[in-house]
Amino acid sequence: MNKELIEEIKKKREFSELPDSIVDRAAEIAKGNVKESRALLRKYFGVFLTNKVLKGKGDLLEAHMSSKKRDYSYFYKEIFEGVRDVGSVIDLGAGVNGFSYPYLKNVVGSVKYVAVEAAGQLVERMNDYFEKEGFNAEAVCLDLFDVDKIKKMLRCQIKDRVVFLFQVIDALENLERDFSKKFILEISKECEWMVLSLPTESLGGRKKFAVRRKWMIDFLEENFVIDKDFTSNGERILRFCKK
Repeated sequence: MNKELIEEIKKKREFSELPDSIVDRAAEIAKGNVKESRALLRKYFGVFLTNKVLKGKGDLLEAHMSSKKRDYSYFYKEIFEGVRDVGSVIDLGAGVNGFSYPYLKNVVGSVKYVAVEAAGQLVERMNDYFEKEGFNAEAVCLDLFDVDKIKKMLRCQIKDRVVFLFQVIDALENLERDFSKKFILEISKECEWMVLSLPTESLGGRKKFAVRRKWMIDFLEENFVIDKDFTSNGERILRFCKK
């Protein structure tokens, strides 16, 4: 790990609170080029780290296109249909999704919600929000590639544990090919349900595309039971559990 290179990349405010491990991974992919490293990080984190988010102003669910398009009342109702005894919800790669907790609470009650996010600024904003509203929720700053820490955190949560993976597969795959398969297999050992979402259109909604993701669907069908598969506002959502 090149500390000096990491420090240089993190001089940009929007990347200053990302874990060093993520910045180092981007730098490695970009072969040490600072500008290209920042461009790669901006591709996956920049959409969340706008001035609105950094300054904590306004409705942060409106700060990102995927959350802005969701009808959260319908979204959560469909996700949890038929699921009983939810003890906790763990949102991996949460982005701004923590601010949707009131909608989640309306569907499953005041269950413990944990937002796992790499951007430290978002973690701080969500924790301020949770504390202000008195919600049974917290945000933690973790790198999803640190699987052991993710699994350790999951073990501490109340069963039955439902893990969200909303639109994070492409980001994981672009940073390390086939990592998402290994990740899902490992994480599934520490939870009862997983919910995965894939985009069916571009963030701006101008370009629609078929979300076959045959490699992912085949993988899930081989290793899990998919008991819910629906689309909503530009996303395909799959709920699955261990066989």
